Amino acid sequence: MNMASPTGVLVNETFNHTKGTLPAGWLADGNAWRVTDGQLRVDAMRGEARILVGKPDWQNYEITTTATFEKVADDARWLSVVFRSGKSGTLPWSQFCVRFNGDQRNGAEFAVRVSPKSWRIRGSAKVARKWQIDQPQQLRVVVRGSDVEAFIDGQRVIESPFCLDRETGCVGLAANGCIARFDDFRVRRLPPTTPLSKMRLKRCEVVAHRGFSAVAPENTLSAIAQAIRAGATGSECDVRRSKDGRIIAMHDETVNRTTNGKGKVEDLTFAQLRKLDAGSWKHKKFAGERIPTLDEILAAHKDTGCTAVVEIKVKDIEDQVIDAIRRAGMMNQTAVIAFDGDVVREMRTREPRLPCAWLCGKSLKGTPAERADWIAKQAKEYKTNMVDLGYSMLSRDVIAELHQRGLVVWAWTVDDPVVIDALMRWGVDSITTDCPDLIVRAMDKMPKHSRRRHR
Repeated sequence: MNMASPTGVLVNETFNHTKGTLPAGWLADGNAWRVTDGQLRVDAMRGEARILVGKPDWQNYEITTTATFEKVADDARWLSVVFRSGKSGTLPWSQFCVRFNGDQRNGAEFAVRVSPKSWRIRGSAKVARKWQIDQPQQLRVVVRGSDVEAFIDGQRVIESPFCLDRETGCVGLAANGCIARFDDFRVRRLPPTTPLSKMRLKRCEVVAHRGFSAVAPENTLSAIAQAIRAGATGSECDVRRSKDGRIIAMHDETVNRTTNGKGKVEDLTFAQLRKLDAGSWKHKKFAGERIPTLDEILAAHKDTGCTAVVEIKVKDIEDQVIDAIRRAGMMNQTAVIAFDGDVVREMRTREPRLPCAWLCGKSLKGTPAERADWIAKQAKEYKTNMVDLGYSMLSRDVIAELHQRGLVVWAWTVDDPVVIDALMRWGVDSITTDCPDLIVRAMDKMPKHSRRRHR
């Protein structure tokens, strides 16, 4: 094995120079690993097994290896390349995982082990193939700063900017529910980058998702009250129209999930909707909570310092929403968001004073500049300078490119503290979360200065 050579190669292991024993410097977490016939083999049929090599201060690198399944307990079993790990496997650590049946939603994953029994999945992909026994595959992982790219046989299958849990670490291999072999394990050093922890934490708006929905029933006055009490600068709710034309709060097309009733919102009158219990599904202490109207939602926010963020879920209610906001005298304390760009355009055309953001959650390809160009083009078409993007669309570079194009950038819906921290350091303008208290507490520790407005 060649480690830390002048050529930039950190590890170059062919497994040809050891027999039976592991190469020098390799540390296994059990007896599942051995070297035979010039290959590293693992028997993980009874559970998970992992092996590590390297130094905990290694930051950026490219890892390549050839992996082969020999036997699997079932199609969901996996093998993986491990990276950003503590020297003895201390948590957290990350891996690029390949399942035997890649033709499923999580056939390949970028996952972070955060506790002995739990993972955070930061990226997943369908590989569109089921591996054959004894069929070799080349795995390659490139780690630069917080960015990870993972390849199978030269094809990129995972790309994520959220390698955040550990900024440096050892590398290795892992397997679960299978017998597998690995060959030609190589690690090449890549140039260093500025660690995320060295970037300044920046203040942002904090929007409670459907109110403080982690602790109270979503889209209710109780959830709004809890959001305000927690210090959220905004509280989001979803609105639809009843059969008889009233604008009420409801995320789904039906009331089935969040009330004791059944049926589509558009097929129920306001009187029928008002009789439903919208709280007991969350907890018995919320029994009797009613579905609020838009007027009640706006009144609950007025003069609290918490912006009412209204997500329009259906077309042709734009005038009613604008009228309600005007009636409440809430033009300066309300923002509107919608996935439907036509709705955003209509709102901006009919009431240009009202801040409106276009919602998007697409998986985009291309450089950060190319992605930002596409997003900016859509925003211009919809007559807004605000975009509310699924957080997986964002990275430090994408946010910077969007800001350069004059856009205000919101992110939804983020409950992972590590991702929240990264988004704040990258300079996002607003974060929507089920747990607004997490962000409020982080900002309470920061120097005070004026907060960004929803404009």
